[in-house]
Amino acid sequence: MGIRRAGWIIGIVLGMALGSATPIAAAAAPDPQQAQQLVEDVTDQMLAVLKNNTSDGQVDLDRIRSKVEEIVFPHLDFVTMTKLAVGRHWRDASNDQKRALVNEFRTLLVRTYTKSLDEYNNQKLEFLPLRPSPYEDRVKVRSKVVQQGGPDIPVEYALRYHDGEWSVYDIVIDGVSLVTTYRSSFSSQIDQGSIDALIESLRKKNSQNESTGASS
Repeated sequence: MGIRRAGWIIGIVLGMALGSATPIAAAAAPDPQQAQQLVEDVTDQMLAVLKNNTSDGQVDLDRIRSKVEEIVFPHLDFVTMTKLAVGRHWRDASNDQKRALVNEFRTLLVRTYTKSLDEYNNQKLEFLPLRPSPYEDRVKVRSKVVQQGGPDIPVEYALRYHDGEWSVYDIVIDGVSLVTTYRSSFSSQIDQGSIDALIESLRKKNSQNESTGASS
């Protein structure tokens, strides 16, 4: 398994973990330590959930997907994720187009990284000390995946504080952003067609994934 592939696996595990935590009460000002503590506290719990949904070395993907849909959605900032992935074209999209882009991109991400959990192999995650952020409503939680017989993989979670809660809007694995990896492809599709053409392309891909169980 490639370095980044292993990192994505840990990344979605932690994305799931964020969703399983009890919401933190709104504070007078964002506390970045809460963002780090949130990720740390639930990691072991969600890794246990993954292990409990594995039989004969195979992950129960339907069960994991159900957990993703139940737990993750309210705690990931899919609007910001989609805005980053669409890039400069976002400002040209209508409100209806923006809603469609968010919905289809969310479906694509969840199916892709739920499927990637099938390759999880007991990788360990270690957290690094929190660094000061220049923005009080943004923080990056740093960690590394420790692999037996391979190099450590840096994993960084970008969180945003909004409406009294921290939420993840990007995961950076070995220096590569989860959401901006899509930007070049999305931009090209819009330049060669339109925003509606990109939406239709995502719908077709998601429909094919639904019918075949594929994720790529």
